[in-house]
Amino acid sequence: MLTDNKRVVNILLLLIAGTLSLRAQLVQSRSPMPSFEVVSIKPWSRVPLVVGADGPQKPVKVAPAGAAPAISDRVHFIGQIELLIEAAYNLPLASEIRILGGPEWMRSESDRYEVTGKIETARYAAMQKMSLAEQMEQVSLMEQSLLADRFQFKAHIETRELPQYALVVAKSGSRMERAPDDAQTRLALVRNGGGNEIQATAVSMDELARAPFLRMDKRPIVNKTGLPGRFNFTLKFSGSVDDAPALPTALQEQLGLRLVPENGPAEVVVIDHIERPSGN
Repeated sequence: MLTDNKRVVNILLLLIAGTLSLRAQLVQSRSPMPSFEVVSIKPWSRVPLVVGADGPQKPVKVAPAGAAPAISDRVHFIGQIELLIEAAYNLPLASEIRILGGPEWMRSESDRYEVTGKIETARYAAMQKMSLAEQMEQVSLMEQSLLADRFQFKAHIETRELPQYALVVAKSGSRMERAPDDAQTRLALVRNGGGNEIQATAVSMDELARAPFLRMDKRPIVNKTGLPGRFNFTLKFSGSVDDAPALPTALQEQLGLRLVPENGPAEVVVIDHIERPSGN
């Protein structure tokens, strides 16, 4: 299993409703708020290491993004509570820069929690009649209720000027392949030893900009490519492998895209209050 640097290391960082959300808008609280029927919260300390060519690694895998599977009646999460806040407000994964305030423990890797929420049977049946986007919004609102009930969480949304990147087309032009109209969207990160590979099928530029894989320093990325439609591509990059260029170089050489630093408005979640969770 752990033989060489070609072995694929799959890392489960978090699992919220089975998919990585590519929805664009933050989910605002509303009244009345839906909630889970049953919630279990436990400290999580089991963090196995995977020994690869570059030494020990935390197991890391981001679930493939794109066309989401049907919503389950259970939500299972393992990770820092900051990641659960991202999911509850529909922030892209790895958006720490857009969560302001709060104590250090909610971000600490030594303070992970395992959270399981079960949706009540009648509510789950009603959700099946909703669109997938509406179902995902319901789950996000339930996660907000969970945070409020068990962590005494209070927050509000503001718009702040933040450092960000604009995703633009390089002067050489796009080098990506147009996807067939009937192709199913999939976007995944695979780690091969010290290298990284983004595998994309039928992915739009908005979805690529929202995914966590390009965020080198946690800045939001705004799609300014002007490229409509969906694309297939593979992007290989690394900062430590001789035969794979670093991300900015790989992005321009392989896809014909660039990340340009700038400042711009972004919605942020400002934490007013949070406590460690109450017991089950």
